Amino acid sequence: MRKVLLSLVVLAGAASTACATASAKASPDRPTLEVPAPPTKVIEQTALPEPPPDPVPELPAAQPANTRTSKPSASREPARDTKPEAPTTTTEPPPAPVTPVTAPPQLRPSGTPDPSEAAKQVQITIDRARQALKAVNTQGFPKARQDIYRNAVLTLTQAEEALKKSDFENAKKLAQKVEDTAKELQR
Repeated sequence: MRKVLLSLVVLAGAASTACATASAKASPDRPTLEVPAPPTKVIEQTALPEPPPDPVPELPAAQPANTRTSKPSASREPARDTKPEAPTTTTEPPPAPVTPVTAPPQLRPSGTPDPSEAAKQVQITIDRARQALKAVNTQGFPKARQDIYRNAVLTLTQAEEALKKSDFENAKKLAQKVEDTAKELQR
């Protein structure tokens, strides 16, 4: 027991002298950095182009003004039976034919076929995957491989649903995954 106490005292003494001799190094004096003032913010005023005025429809041809504002009284002489003047007809050129406004073309990433072409390509991929699944003989498959086959059938159904929703990219990826899985199951 004495040896243990003696060794503890020696270790405690050694540990305390190690802490007493250690000293922190002083950091060297460095000059302070001078931070420049931030640059002034200049905002250029640009004049916005004035929008074109709204088109105004052409005014109809001027009609002769009716000078009478009230009905003639009964005490006046009956009106003469005269033929009314023929209204003056002006020959205006017919308005310019209105050109139908065409919708702007749809934007799509470069290399992406139009929707009808993409649908055809995806349908071909789905048909190829379905044929590959039909070629798989599941007789004698262990349970794990049968589960893989069932998941492939479900994935093919998801690809068909994505095609119906016009999600061509996702439908094609799913169909390719099914086709690859079917090829692996055939080995």
